[in-house]
Amino acid sequence: MFNRRALVILAIALAGMACLIALDFRPPYPFLRLKNSYADALARAGKKTPANPDLVFMAIESESVGVDGELDIERGFELGPNDGKERRALQLMSSKFPWPRETYGLILERLIHSGARVVIFDLTFPTSTEGDEPFRSALDRFRDHVVIGSNFVQSSGLRASHTRPAETLLPQETIIDDRIGFTNFWPDEDEVVRRAQYRVTVEQVQGDNPQSDSEVFLSLAARGLIKAGFEAAVPTGAGQQMFRFTSAPREGFPPHSIFEIFVPKYWQHNYQSGEFFRGKIVLVGAEGNWQHDEHSTPLGSMPGPEIHLNAINAALHGEFIRELSPNFGLALIVCAGLIAIALSLLIRSPWLRLLALGAVNCAAAWGALLAFNHASVLLPLVAPGAELNFTILLGLVSDLTLERVEKNRVRRTLEKYVSKNVVRELLDQPKLYAQSLGGVLKPATILFSDIRGYSFVTARSDPQALVAQLNEYLTAMVECVFRFGGTLDKFIGDAVMAVWGNTHSEGVRNDATNAVRAALAMKQELARLNRGWAAKGLPQLRIGVALNHGEVVVGNIGSPQRMEFTVIGEAVNVSWKLQELTKDLGADLIVGKDVMALVIEEFELRPLGLATIKGVPEPVEIFEVCGAIAPQTASLSAAGLL
Repeated sequence: MFNRRALVILAIALAGMACLIALDFRPPYPFLRLKNSYADALARAGKKTPANPDLVFMAIESESVGVDGELDIERGFELGPNDGKERRALQLMSSKFPWPRETYGLILERLIHSGARVVIFDLTFPTSTEGDEPFRSALDRFRDHVVIGSNFVQSSGLRASHTRPAETLLPQETIIDDRIGFTNFWPDEDEVVRRAQYRVTVEQVQGDNPQSDSEVFLSLAARGLIKAGFEAAVPTGAGQQMFRFTSAPREGFPPHSIFEIFVPKYWQHNYQSGEFFRGKIVLVGAEGNWQHDEHSTPLGSMPGPEIHLNAINAALHGEFIRELSPNFGLALIVCAGLIAIALSLLIRSPWLRLLALGAVNCAAAWGALLAFNHASVLLPLVAPGAELNFTILLGLVSDLTLERVEKNRVRRTLEKYVSKNVVRELLDQPKLYAQSLGGVLKPATILFSDIRGYSFVTARSDPQALVAQLNEYLTAMVECVFRFGGTLDKFIGDAVMAVWGNTHSEGVRNDATNAVRAALAMKQELARLNRGWAAKGLPQLRIGVALNHGEVVVGNIGSPQRMEFTVIGEAVNVSWKLQELTKDLGADLIVGKDVMALVIEEFELRPLGLATIKGVPEPVEIFEVCGAIAPQTASLSAAGLL
């Protein structure tokens, strides 16, 4: 049968499972961001796809756009009389961007003649211009080695449209030209690109299911791979593929300025007169945010052309990350919940449980990284990790709460039988309390009080009324002891034994002073009670109180069947016998010489002479406490003026 603690932990685990399974299947945006952040952390910390050296990024960046047609061409680039096409290309680049279409024809011709396997333009040319013919001619001549971009556009509430290159560049045939690839990347809900789609239909772009006869469009990366002879590397599915990136932006595929291929000194030194491009896939596209073609990726903000190169590179290496089914994620959540329940029930120590939790978290993170690096699998650990930590941490909170509730319950129960001081030491400082169980010698002040003539009272009283009256009396007396920091040691019939200095001490002088104050308060409380009892017709009570101070042994005394935390010693015996003397002396409150020496500045004391106590070899000097000294009188006495 489960106990209360086990049921609470089980309830926490089941509630967490239910919530997290619901969140995992229909995640709200914050939870989705958390899952994506986890995937991005793995992408940054995990293995990267090595950059294929046959992939080149020729960038249209600020230096290329900023070519000065006169100064740079005539003086800086050192063009010779035979560099007519180079001069023409640089003159076209020096015009305002977007460049005339002839520029791209010259770029294509230059790269293909140098031996480039495929040239991919990450650019769209949706409108016709007057200078399209040279570019169209180059596209026709090198049709087996070139890909240019198209674009899917979807307006709110409208069907998606596919924007092709202008008809003056490529014919608008029913079946799309094999030189066209779409440039779109569809980011996740947090606008981060993590996946590439190599094939798509218009229905998919619109969020609908593709039809069996729907036309399939290929991406820029897919077209480039097919043109380069790597058709088998293109994923066959029509869904998005999470791929492994190469490196931080501009590191895996560093951008080369496109204008350099027309400058003789750069062409020779940087590109070995074109040999650099032989057999390579060259992607031409904008670099820099001036074209607003920067996208967030797990590794940082990356130019669109570089993302295309990462998609091509991932396909060449087969580096795609497999995302597991929702059912597998559900199984992991349940497994995490079972582990959390086991740890919570088997490990009672909070610190050991937290240590175990940290170890499991580290092992899970290490396993996720190994799966990502070596199996290309993205383990869905966000929801299971939340279940594990949620259950264990809330289990700890529950344990602490239940422990506090139980401690308070035990405290209230014990305080009915044991002094509050003992209960406080027992529950709040168990180690210190345990040290005293074997017996410790301490200076203490002991108080005994007893009802005078109680046997006569019991003989004439109703038993139920007597018990009620006695309980009312003892409650008031004990409250006086506790009010002044004393420890209730025991009840001996109708007698009360209290101690100051056994469980904790405020110093022997303060302990003795507090004990006398408690005794005076007991007399005042009894007077109040007697007035009430007299009004009810109940018998009135008289008490005798005595205090003594000395060394006592504090410890747990008794038999294995019943132990009692108490004090023993001569000082205790003398205190009890002094209390017995109050009957003969007619004094309500007497103290021994040792107590007198500690409290003489606080209370008015009347000497009662020497008393012979059985078992004590010499007579004991005793004093009656008449009351507390007024503050002004105490000050004059301390100054020696009285």
